[in-house]
Parts: sequence; structure tokens; C-alpha cells
Amino acid sequence: MKLLINLGLAFAWTAATALSAVVADPYSAPRVTFQDLRLQQKICSHPLYCEGPILRRIQLGGVFDSDKTFIDMPTRKPVSQVVDAFNKLPANATRDDLAKFVSDNFHPAGCDIKQAELDDWTDDPPFLKGVTDPVLRGYGMALHNQWKGLARQRNTDFLCDGCETSLLPVKHTFIVGGANSTREPRYWDTYYIVLGLLKSGLNGTARGMLQNLLDLVGIYGFVPTGGRIYFTDRSEPPLLALMVKNYYEATLDLDFVARALPMLKAEHKYWDTYRSINVTYTRSGNSSLSRRQSDLFQTVTSKTTLFGPSLFQTAVQTASDESSDSEGFLRPESYSTDYSTFKTQFAAANLFSTAIPTDNLYAATEAGTAPSVQYASVQTAMAGPSLFSTSLRRRDVAMPDSNPFAAFTKNELSILGSININSTIATNLNSIMYQVEVTIANFISLLNNKTDTAECTSYRQRASERRQTLLDLSYNPSTGLFSDFHLTSGQQTDVWSVNSLWPYWAFGDSLPAESAQKAIDSISKLHKRFSGGLPNTLYNTTLNWDYPKIQPPLQHMVVQSVLGLQQNTGLTKRSSAATNGFAVSLVQNSIDAAFCNWYTTGGDVPGVLNQYEGATGGSTGMNFEFYSLGDDGDITTTTSTAGQGDYTWTNGVMVWLLGQFSSQVTTPTCPNIVLNLVRNTTVTPTLPPVATPTPSPSSTCGRQKKCSTNCRCIVRRRGIF
Repeated sequence: MKLLINLGLAFAWTAATALSAVVADPYSAPRVTFQDLRLQQKICSHPLYCEGPILRRIQLGGVFDSDKTFIDMPTRKPVSQVVDAFNKLPANATRDDLAKFVSDNFHPAGCDIKQAELDDWTDDPPFLKGVTDPVLRGYGMALHNQWKGLARQRNTDFLCDGCETSLLPVKHTFIVGGANSTREPRYWDTYYIVLGLLKSGLNGTARGMLQNLLDLVGIYGFVPTGGRIYFTDRSEPPLLALMVKNYYEATLDLDFVARALPMLKAEHKYWDTYRSINVTYTRSGNSSLSRRQSDLFQTVTSKTTLFGPSLFQTAVQTASDESSDSEGFLRPESYSTDYSTFKTQFAAANLFSTAIPTDNLYAATEAGTAPSVQYASVQTAMAGPSLFSTSLRRRDVAMPDSNPFAAFTKNELSILGSININSTIATNLNSIMYQVEVTIANFISLLNNKTDTAECTSYRQRASERRQTLLDLSYNPSTGLFSDFHLTSGQQTDVWSVNSLWPYWAFGDSLPAESAQKAIDSISKLHKRFSGGLPNTLYNTTLNWDYPKIQPPLQHMVVQSVLGLQQNTGLTKRSSAATNGFAVSLVQNSIDAAFCNWYTTGGDVPGVLNQYEGATGGSTGMNFEFYSLGDDGDITTTTSTAGQGDYTWTNGVMVWLLGQFSSQVTTPTCPNIVLNLVRNTTVTPTLPPVATPTPSPSSTCGRQKKCSTNCRCIVRRRGIF
């Protein structure tokens, strides 16, 4: 089969235009060349938890159902003795032999952490003070109480001399990401957990979690994906600076900012050193915020950031080479899955023309929204005859009747969705880096009596340059939307992702007013189609980060992006007010999705809301990792709790939404379910539907002209900054 490179057939449905009339698309990507500046990064080499024959035999020997079990087990003996015991096993050791070896030499998984008390606990969380609806107050209190059950601390006093654990040295109490899924702090999750903790008034716990991350930067130079040694060769979206910003705005603890700032600079330097490239292109006048003619149609070189490391070794050995002691850089926590992925890849030579580099798997971990087809590219797929049975045009009015990904298995989709992450300019990552640079600059100014030093100005200039690069490469002026940019194809991706809304959170206030209005209109159309929440991609696959699944962290980002656009001073007052109402509608629907599934899995509010009669399994209400949309785009509910635990990013996002919009949200509405209210309970009337924001006249903000020269102009006018 030939390699398909016909972009007209390639996953070619962008979000806004798929839901609108057919329009012309004048966007043309500039020709881009790039220089990879990333220093090569070594991977973790621990002989038990990261690589080597012991890890290989246990993970591929079927000893445990989950790959994470073995690598979360502390040793009973010094590591050297464990290695000696393994070397005495016969070459044809059975599963039972391997299980006995593990039992003799390792403690149970997770015994290196224990339940912790929250020293700053309060029974009167401040975020509920503005919530008057009794159902929401009860739900909010249930969310608040979850923190106690998910608090953990390190527990390694029982280890012998020379014994080891994969748990990193975190000194302070932390909240785990999920009751049944994680045994350590996770980087990305911590952002949303801290959001909720601050709204709950648990500032001390939030500070301790931030200090754990800052300590890890001091040891490794960056925040690893999670608090285990096998995560120390990759990170996740670098949100630490934003966490410290949120903490400062809640507490005004300037001493903490002063102690944190060196570590924030160090983390930024890490991403600058190990994740950055130079891109060279000709800048056109369509997307530039500058009004100086000399800035237009110039060849420019700009530094931008990618997910994923440049490893010393990028190709994994052919999985059919059973004599090998190593499979390259398979991720320890998903070792058998990665092994299967590579077996599938090499066995299916007619499907993929090239081997997937290992650094793309590491990039998939860093991106967070994987597995997904978000980063899929036709240039890497050998398509079967049924793959593109229906041509997908960039300007189709509605969703296609057939799913072009239906021809792939889940394993093949995982490969297809991972293979280009390492060579994609992700709009969300670079928007986060913009926010990091602005935040660091603001902290430097704050600690220098609100004076912009040369260092402060340098960070602001980096942010301004990064923003302009996104506008040049990832922005489509005809739709007002951003998209990820594939370096290998030199084009914006055809698989639009809701993650591409992040720039509006970062700098939506400084876009031209016409562009801001187009973005609002596009998001509004998406919200009308997917009233229950916006999925990461709009293709129905079997993967966790594609339609019909929606994740609370992304809904939080969408709300923040709409609020960022609302602050665009070029919008009319009427349009700005309508945009705020649109944001509240997004908030209400996000709360409804989480609340309704909490209710159908056994949640109740004593004296206000009786338990749902159809609830099964003895649960008292669950906060899921993700929720699902129905065919009509509305939320669905389930009574099943199988495979679920209380995911604290959902906890954190819902607490933040309730606290931030306490007076604007009402009693949740659940599809096909009547709330079993206790008699005489009075609830808040449901708000009427919110109209689409009214377009404003085309105009540009008067201060935008100053943005090319004024260091302070790009600083967000929100919060303490």
C-alpha cells in the first residue's frame, strides 16, 4: 500500500467549521524550517524500577494485572540481594516462580505511603459561603470531605538498610490523584487539586503540595510526571508557576513566592534546554499584532517548545527479538502495553511505514491527553481500503456519517495518535509556557517593589515572541481558532482539539477584537452541539481522550479561555456581558455532569436529597476521571462504579467552579432523572438558556499598538497581577 499524503482525505474536520456553513479558508501556512535544540536526556536506569531483566521478566510474565503494581513495591532486602536472588532463577521460570520471587523480595505495593491527617482541616469551607442552593451546598460539602480520604504521606521508616522504594522523597502531605489508581502525587493533577484546596480554605495543605514539587525541581531540575523514580525522565504540562500564582493570589504569602522563584526559573530553564527548538519562517501580516510595517513579511527565527525528550536512543528494538534483554525505552508503568504496541507495529508493516520512536511514547506521557488521535497525521499511516471510505472536507456542515478511524484497533489508534507528538508545536504547551514566562516576570517585578528589572523584561520579551509565533503558525484568522502545528508536514493539524483553546486563556485579552469575537462564536457553536461539555477531539474512537468522553480539566480550561476572551477590551459591553453568561452556562453544564453521575452512583444530601433509587454497588457517590456524552451531545449518567475511583482533579475543578460562580449556578438538571428531594426542600430555579454572544463591530483595542514596545502591556489584567 502506498503512503497516503492527501490532506483532503486526512482527518480533515476542524471544530468550528464542521458545525457551520461552508466558507472559504484563506489560511496558508508559511514554509517552516526548524533546528532541534534539545539536549539529549538520559532515562532512569534503576535496575528494578526502570529497566533491566528483572523488570522485563516480571512485567511480561503476567504476574500482576497492572504494570504499576510491581514498580510500586518496596524491597524487603537490599537491592544487591534482590538481584542475586533473581539471577538464581532458572531461565524457564514459570509465572508461579516469578510470583514467589516477588513475594520473597518485595513488600506489597503502596505500603510506602499511609493515610494522613490534614492539620488545617475546616468543617466550614469558604467556597460554600456564597452557595445558597441546598442541593449544591450538600454536594459541595461532599466534595470538600473527600480531601480527608485522599490525603497521604510518605511511610518508609520500616525499610531495612539498603532497601529501596520507587517513591520519591516527598516530605509533605499530598492528595493522591485517585483513590484506586495512584500511590504518589502527580504533576498535572496537582494543579487542579490545589485549585480546590485553596477554595476549601486548606492553604497549608496546598502549600505543602507545592513545596513537594519545588523540592523535586531542586533535585531533578524539573517536576517529574509523578512522585516515583520511574517518572524522572519526563514531565507533564509545566503548571507549577501557575500553581504558585494561584496560591499567592489566595494567601498573599510573598515569602513563599520568594522561596519558590528560583525553582520556577530552574523549571523554565529545563524546558528551554531539553524541550525547545528554533523555527524559522516568513512572517506575514495576517496574524501579527504589530502594526509596524517593518515587522511584516520578514524571515524570523523563534524558539518554541515541544512535548517529549530527545533520548540517547530513539528506536526500540524489534519486539520479535526474544533473545534481547532490553526492549529499549518502554515506560515501566505501561511496560506490557508498550511491548504489545511495538509487537503490533512491527508485525503490521503494511499499516505503519516507519517505527514509532520511543521518545514519542515519552512525549505522549508528557502531553497528558493521550491516548488520543489529537496528534494523528496521515503522513505516518498506511491506510487500508476502508479507512477513508468517506471523504472529509475541511468545510463540511455537520459531523461525517462514518468514522474514518473505525478501521483501526485500539492498539493501532494508540500508535497513530502518539507517533507525531514529538514533532508537533502544541498550542496548549506553548500557551502554558507563555503564562509561565509572564508569571515569572510578574514575580520578579513584585519582589523588586513592582519594578521591571532587565531580567523581568527578558521573560516578558520571551512571552511576547512566543505569542507571536503561535499567531503566525497556529492561528487561522478566518475562524479565529488555533490548531497544533505539525513540523514534519509544515501544516496545521487537521484533527482539531479543544486543547487549542488554551491561547485564549493565556492572551485572549490582547487579540484583535474581530478575532476574539470569531473565537467566541466558534466556541458557542461547539457548545450548542456538545451541551454536556467539549470533548478533546471530535472523532469517536475507543480512546480516553477522544469524543464522546469529556474531562473536567479541559472544561476548566474552556471556561478560563472564554473568560480570557471576555476581557478583550475591543468587545462591546453587550457582547462582553453575553460572553460571561455563556461562561456560566459552560460552568453549569460541567457541574451537572459531575453531580449527576455522583448522584446516580449513590450520592445523597442528608435532609435535602435522598439517594437515587437505581444506585447499585453500595457507593456513596463517585467523582469520575471522565464523563461521556450521548448522541445528542448532552451528558449521560451511569450507576456503575466498576474500575472507578474518586478522581481528585474532578474534585478540585468542581470545588473551584462552585466557589468561583457560587451565586450564578443553580440546582443541577440530570437527563431522564428526577431528583429525589426530601419533602419541602426549596431549590434554586434553573437559569434560562444563554443566547449566543452578540458579535461586536470590527475594531482593535487601542492599547494593542503599544504591545510591541511596552513591556507591561502583555500582562493579564486579572487577579493580583
